Amino acid sequence: MKRTWLIFLSAALLLSAAAQAFAHHSFAATYDPDKKQKIEGTVKEFIWRNPHSFIKLEVPDEKGVMQIWTTEWAAPTQLAKASMTSTSLRPGDKVVIIGQPGRDPDGHRLRVTSVTRPLDGWHWEGVIQ
Repeated sequence: MKRTWLIFLSAALLLSAAAQAFAHHSFAATYDPDKKQKIEGTVKEFIWRNPHSFIKLEVPDEKGVMQIWTTEWAAPTQLAKASMTSTSLRPGDKVVIIGQPGRDPDGHRLRVTSVTRPLDGWHWEGVIQ
């Protein structure tokens, strides 16, 4: 009986951990879906990876001091459907990003809803899941 109970408990723990591994986090926990914020800056790094891609930007604050912002974007598969590649954005590109700001204003985070590169008019707009 003890052995059966131990096997059952072990299986339950393993299944519980597996379910959590496949669970998706809530964007609303990190970002404010009721607000929009626009930032303009220079791409420092474009991180093309799963589950979400990221754009790190150097953005001047209201005093002109440069801040590093981390913007969370869509997965590579979603971006590829919009004809994007891992080289669509490069360090040094000047971009304008609109998105949902992070709940911690000192965190300098944004969930991307649109990206524009004014130099050539390139634009992406959408909602990541």
